[in-house]
Amino acid sequence: MSFVKLLSPAKVNLFLRILRKRPDGYHELQSILQPVSLFDEISLSVESGEGVSLSPSGRDMPSGKDNLAAAACHLYLEAAAMRKKVSIGIKKDIPLGAGLGGGSSNAAAILVGLNKVLGEFTDGQLLRMAASLGADVPFFIRCTASFVEGVGERVTVLSDFPLFHYVILFPRKSLSTREVYTRWEHPDRPPERVDPAFLVERFRSGFPIENGLEEAVFEISPDILSFREIFRSLGARSVLVSGSGSSVFSVFRKQEEAEEIYEYLRTSSEFDVFLAQGISGWHFLAD
Repeated sequence: MSFVKLLSPAKVNLFLRILRKRPDGYHELQSILQPVSLFDEISLSVESGEGVSLSPSGRDMPSGKDNLAAAACHLYLEAAAMRKKVSIGIKKDIPLGAGLGGGSSNAAAILVGLNKVLGEFTDGQLLRMAASLGADVPFFIRCTASFVEGVGERVTVLSDFPLFHYVILFPRKSLSTREVYTRWEHPDRPPERVDPAFLVERFRSGFPIENGLEEAVFEISPDILSFREIFRSLGARSVLVSGSGSSVFSVFRKQEEAEEIYEYLRTSSEFDVFLAQGISGWHFLAD
């Protein structure tokens, strides 16, 4: 039997611009994503036999066909034309429906973890597999700050991108990504494509954060706007909804600034709050 354990990180969208809705119903976007040190813990055991089993703990999560981690496992084994008995353990800490990419990260963790054990595919092949699972899954294959285009399938790693500090507030409610994108209204004047090199350079001196889905999030759940204002009332200037929500984050260059706001908020009974830092690369754990 082979065994591997790894940490599956959340992500934040520092920049998200929706360019258009395509004829196939998907949305074309440009985004900068950074993985952060808020983790689920994934364990994988692979042995002779057949079948995929899932043992979740921590926060509630989808089961069966709705679980992206299980779907990723089936996809990998099918693509490799292998029959194996795979047992998946997921200790869940990333909230669901929070715009933090927990499900997508878990799916990528399964692909990366299985490939560490079985070694059947290149990174490029894993990326193509990941694209069939969901828009954020390809980004997590390399698990480092990246510029993402198309419907998430085109991923460009951003070398030497700063590792920012974050306070993430989860209002203990989930939003449907599908519903948020459905509520998104194409502006009268189509948004311009951004030059990634120019945008990255701006992040070296400031925080040109943007989320084209924020208004749709606030329309569905107006109270999330009040959570954004909590940050601003504490002097945090760079505050944004992550992805399709519902979480809201504030981004800092200095750890001390993030810690100060985290300490003020962490005892609240109204929401969950996390202190995190940008990371780069997968974190494998000892047996």
